[in-house]
Amino acid sequence: VCFRQSHVQHNCVGGEMMNIVFYLKNGNKVEAHGCSEKDLTRLVSQFNNGHLMRVKNVCINPKEVVYLAGYGSEDNQ
Repeated sequence: VCFRQSHVQHNCVGGEMMNIVFYLKNGNKVEAHGCSEKDLTRLVSQFNNGHLMRVKNVCINPKEVVYLAGYGSEDNQ
């Protein structure tokens, strides 16, 4: 899953758990593990509305996000 502004592509099937990586303007990245597709959908909504992006133990200002990517947990082997 790669997200840039309002563009979303899903590559996880059904109820698979995924990891979501936030790439920030300052060059850093933050990763949230064990997320669901519902979490990703909510993050997209929070980003588009300019609200604080919250998932698991991560809170990110959407103004600092360049893009985010989600991938199935087994994809990162």
